[in-house]
Amino acid sequence: MEEEARRRKERLEAIRKRKLASNNSSIQANAEEKVKDLTFRSYTPSDENLKQLVNIATPDNIKTTVESETKQIPIQTLQEAAEKEKEEVDLFNLAPKKANWDLRRDVEKKLEKLDRRTQRAVLELIRQRLTSEGGDNLAEVVANAEAQQKLDAQIDAE
Repeated sequence: MEEEARRRKERLEAIRKRKLASNNSSIQANAEEKVKDLTFRSYTPSDENLKQLVNIATPDNIKTTVESETKQIPIQTLQEAAEKEKEEVDLFNLAPKKANWDLRRDVEKKLEKLDRRTQRAVLELIRQRLTSEGGDNLAEVVANAEAQQKLDAQIDAE
C-alpha cells in the first residue's frame, strides 16, 4: 500500500510539473506578443528601450475609438423604436376584463352602509304605515314586509 501511495504521489508530481511548464511557456509567448502589439495613444514613454518596443500612435493609426464603435447605437435604437411604433397595439389585451373593477372595489364599502340605511328607512316607513292604519291590517302588513325581505335576500344572494 505504501508503495502504491508513493507511486501515485510521483505521478501527481510529474503532472504538476508538466502543467506548470506548459503554463509558463504560454504566458511567456503571450507576454512577447502583447509587447509587440502595444501602442500608446496618449502617453510617450521616457525610457529609450520602451520607445523602441512600443509604437506611439498617431491620429492616422488609430482606427477604433469609442465614438466609432458607438456610432451605430443611436441609429439602431431609433430603428427599433420605429418598428415598435409600426406594430399595432392590441387594446383588448391591455384593457382589464371588467373595465370598472376598481370602481366597484372602492364603492363596495359605501354601498354596504347605504344598504343598511335603506333597510332601516324601509322598516321605519313600515312602522309609520302600521301606526297610521291601525291594528286591523297589522298582520297583513307584517306578512307583506317579511315576504319582501325574503325576496330581497334571494335577489341579493343571486
